[in-house]
Amino acid sequence: MIFVNSVIQLFDGIGENNKFIRVCWISPNAEDLAVINITNSKKMPFPHFIKMEDLLNDLEESRAVRIDYEQDLHIINPSDEYLEKYAMKLKRKWDLIKEIVTIEPDIYIPTERMKLLRSVNDKTGIGYNVLYDLLKRYCFYGKCINGLLPNYFDSGAEGKGRKYTKKPGRKGENIKVLDESDFENFKSAVEKFRVIEKKSILETHQRMCEEYYPSSYYRDRGVLVPLVDESKAPSAKQFRYWYNKNYSVRERKGHSLGQRRTKKEFRALLGSNSMYIEGPGYLYQIDSTPADVTLLALDHKTEIKRPTLFMVQDVFSRKIVGYHVSVHHANWIDGAMMALENAASNKVEFCEKYGVPIKPEEWDCHHLPRHIVADRGEMKSKYPNGLVGIGVDIANTPSYRPDLKAVIEQHFHITNKTIKDFFRNHGAILKDNRERGESAPAPTITLDTFNIFMIEHIIAFNNMTLPREFIVTPEMFNDHVELTPNGLWEWGANKNLLHERPKNLIHYTLLPKLTAKVTRFGLELKANTKLCYACREGEEAEWFVSGSIEGMKEIEVSYDPRDCSAILIRLKSGKLLHCFLTEKFNEYRGLNFEDAKAIFEFKKQQYAKQSNSDKNAKSKRRALVEKHLRADVEAKKAAKSSKEDKPLGKREATAKEAEFRDSVDAFTKHWQEQPHEFIQEEIEIAEDAGSFQLPTANKLSDFLRSKHKEMKGGLHA
Repeated sequence: MIFVNSVIQLFDGIGENNKFIRVCWISPNAEDLAVINITNSKKMPFPHFIKMEDLLNDLEESRAVRIDYEQDLHIINPSDEYLEKYAMKLKRKWDLIKEIVTIEPDIYIPTERMKLLRSVNDKTGIGYNVLYDLLKRYCFYGKCINGLLPNYFDSGAEGKGRKYTKKPGRKGENIKVLDESDFENFKSAVEKFRVIEKKSILETHQRMCEEYYPSSYYRDRGVLVPLVDESKAPSAKQFRYWYNKNYSVRERKGHSLGQRRTKKEFRALLGSNSMYIEGPGYLYQIDSTPADVTLLALDHKTEIKRPTLFMVQDVFSRKIVGYHVSVHHANWIDGAMMALENAASNKVEFCEKYGVPIKPEEWDCHHLPRHIVADRGEMKSKYPNGLVGIGVDIANTPSYRPDLKAVIEQHFHITNKTIKDFFRNHGAILKDNRERGESAPAPTITLDTFNIFMIEHIIAFNNMTLPREFIVTPEMFNDHVELTPNGLWEWGANKNLLHERPKNLIHYTLLPKLTAKVTRFGLELKANTKLCYACREGEEAEWFVSGSIEGMKEIEVSYDPRDCSAILIRLKSGKLLHCFLTEKFNEYRGLNFEDAKAIFEFKKQQYAKQSNSDKNAKSKRRALVEKHLRADVEAKKAAKSSKEDKPLGKREATAKEAEFRDSVDAFTKHWQEQPHEFIQEEIEIAEDAGSFQLPTANKLSDFLRSKHKEMKGGLHA
């Protein structure tokens, strides 16, 4: 159907845009139409007549189509301010034509229209050109009175630069007219001083004038100083106007604050953290922050540094699914890995370690997510890549963009605020910078107590109402979901996005990897430890006899850097086995790998340090023994050359030597036990000689040597 003000698009050919027409009037018998071409608002024609039948044929044969189209909506429906500003002009224009525009169809017939316009001219004296323009505008905008409003929206040639022959605006002392060379200098100054050196607009203008617009130079203290003539240089106002015109607000903020901070602090907040999140387990966010509390060691005396708090949170339900508290700086092994392991572990067993008995439904999350979002910190390494193999995708946000994981960042604010309130007088860090003379609360709690606090805090948070800015969906409303993390978790669990994996597989995936060599001594890690591991299955399969596991002389193993007592291997069948330290390395059980490496490094250094000493000891030994060796060789030669009787056999000679050695040992023992007898004898001899001399070792040596000669004489007798 065709109605008054219907807009029709006419085509010359298929798909070719020709023009738009608006229906102004339909005859009572619906045979004739008065239409106006509304294609170009700059050239408005008078309405003309066409046949209804022709237009309907064009519509049926796709030479025309009805469309929803309205040109210049800001004219037809202007703002209240614009309408109020030009209300008087609008009224005067409407009063001129309001009596003739309702006379249809005469107003569309040229001869009759001229008569109507002549009557208005006779009454008002307004020229025909003005009346023509008002009639055209009235019909062009669908016989709307607002169509008579002045159209100042297209004024000013927006987007087109102007060329000035004289300085625009109010005249002042600076009458310089800018040209293209000035604009090039502006651009160069902005890039050099504003962007790179981060100078203010006024300082950038000053530097630009010094470098690009010096009128002359003079020398002062040996330095060439530029002299600026303001009348020949662009003014600061001109420079600021050009800068604001050619750079957007975001670009100007980026010049002063830097692009990273601009993207974080000056951006449109149009997105949603829950956008595209299908349900619980679809997306986890993980991050770390220093906890605002100081702890004590187990002796309740020694103060340790602030702990690092790692947390894992489900984006859909806002539920805290895992956490870890570390006394180390943020890293994968002592932080992120443990938090993810906690997120996928049984919370009842975990809480029992700290003496906190809970029911399974109080913290019922021991699953893996589909996706994890982290920052470019501890998760930006090779270690988390194994998660992909068990169906978990990892995404890292750009640097300095914590806003992209706002859920977990906001929770850190809540947690640290709770810590400050709870431990205000027990070691909480209320502010980073204290005033002079202000003391901080003395720490009271240990790491175990802080873990107990975190467990209770998380359980309480998961039962608390969600923030007021949380968006409730129609599905949540229909099911009357409890607006708590636990309520949303239970409601969305039927979406089947959560999945589980065996504990050994999670360990094997999360723990770092090393290569181990299969030897007779066990699985030897290719690290600085040389620790060896074995298992009952390996002994039964004779891995360490053949020196290979399933045909492989080397195998990849997972190890926990916190405890070198065991490693985890995976067979070709997919079976995971724990291998433990062999008996040779039992002393290393319970140590972390860093301690074990330190011990082996100490051993290596000691061997390197003692290597030269060993060589000197061997050299000394050889030098001292060779003297006696040569004497024995000479004695043997002398004995062979003598014409004495043939010596005894080995057995008899050995018996005689043993008898002699026994007598010597008995004498030596007696001398050591009762040396006074020998000393008294020596003293008497010395007194007879008129002198006093203590016995020396040479007397004993002479005695033994004489006994040895007697024994040799007996052997040859």
